[in-house]
Amino acid sequence: MKRQQNYWLNRRNGRKIIRRNKQSSASTYIGVTVTLPIDLIIEILLRLPAKSIANFRCVSKQWSSIIRRPNFTESFSKNSLSRPRLLFTFRIVSKWHFFSSPQPRISFDEKSVVATDYRMGYSRGQLIRMKIWQSVHGFIYLNYVARCKGKIDEVINVICNPCTGQHIYLPQVKGNNYYLRCFFGYDPIGKQFKVLCRTQNLFEHYQVLTLGTRELSWRKIECSFRHCSKKETNNAVCINGVIYYKALINNSSSTIVCFDVRSEKFSFIEIEKAMPLNLINYKGKLGVLLCFDYGSSLAEVWVLDDAKKVKWSKHTIVLPNPARKPINSIWATDTGEIAWASSRWTNPLYVYYYHLERQSVRRVEIKGIKDKVLIGGDHDHPNNFFAFTNHVENLMFL
Repeated sequence: MKRQQNYWLNRRNGRKIIRRNKQSSASTYIGVTVTLPIDLIIEILLRLPAKSIANFRCVSKQWSSIIRRPNFTESFSKNSLSRPRLLFTFRIVSKWHFFSSPQPRISFDEKSVVATDYRMGYSRGQLIRMKIWQSVHGFIYLNYVARCKGKIDEVINVICNPCTGQHIYLPQVKGNNYYLRCFFGYDPIGKQFKVLCRTQNLFEHYQVLTLGTRELSWRKIECSFRHCSKKETNNAVCINGVIYYKALINNSSSTIVCFDVRSEKFSFIEIEKAMPLNLINYKGKLGVLLCFDYGSSLAEVWVLDDAKKVKWSKHTIVLPNPARKPINSIWATDTGEIAWASSRWTNPLYVYYYHLERQSVRRVEIKGIKDKVLIGGDHDHPNNFFAFTNHVENLMFL
């Protein structure tokens, strides 16, 4: 309080200093009205943590209006790109929890500790089967089968923003739930989020839902190439406005499907080897992690250096013994390290990082989750544990 008074008041003559601006916000300090220009308020807000900004929506209608402005949320997202975070989500009984922590930069230190902070939690239905999870431009997409209030199994499509606490349930898709596959993407040019859905009865059907519209609804689109998306859950990544996911053509040829979120057009990339693989964002390029054997320590990382000529650079990696556990989440950081976490809750909890150039592995211990959700007995044991790297905080409301 005193610092603000010293800043805004000239102590020698006691006069109030008011900067000229077409828009301003007035506050009173000990009987003195201080007028802050809007551009200064915006500059201050952009320097604050996302959690604080989300809470400041309740200060006044004016502040809420500022925080919801598209240019403000875009500026905040750009700032967040320079400070990417780790995001963890898991389920305890029927409730999903989200935690976030700073993403540790490259270090020669093998062990370090990152404190976590709780973002949000929500619940709906008893989970039966997890189908897909994605992190795209600050939003998390979960697609799973759940049993709600004793009813028949229902496919739940939900998009969450851990930064603001908002979550949206998408309308049900008509079609066979067993063959239903959905993928989440973001168009950085049009600044739109979309969900691509594939269903199959006698024939394949493709639908798209655009978020941010007044009424959420699915609309049909055409795809001239018949393909079958694979049943694995972690099978999609969105890079620079293109959704990539694994598929089969004629039930034999391994293929990566490319869906342009803006034009809503399909294209395909064939894979030489048919083996377990994960799609990752490697420094803004499509990366493919190929595991020779689930029990083997050897793996390869392919990076698509030229999408038009389909030219890959290939790197062999050797996984350490502690890391060869069931893995749901494996990604690449903005610095080019391959990062992964076990699909099962462990105490202590570690995230592993593999540096391709140094061919070295380091691990980061994650603390704070157990204390905040009171993990203990068998009934509150975390399930469906997922980790995401390069998470960008986004204040956008859908």
